[in-house]
Amino acid sequence: MTTKTPQRPALGEHGEAVPRPQDEPIFTTLAAHWAAAGRLVPGTTAPEWETLTGRNTDDR
Repeated sequence: MTTKTPQRPALGEHGEAVPRPQDEPIFTTLAAHWAAAGRLVPGTTAPEWETLTGRNTDDR
């Protein structure tokens, strides 16, 4: 399960790619519970907001 919106790789001081930290296991578990309950998970897009703003989340 992905809990973050895909982002461009972070670049270091000299332009090299810097690995992003992994989610803590407790956050991943909590995010899974929230998503299963139909709740919004921080770091994800809200389908209702995308509908209101006219954005399509399926084209990412």
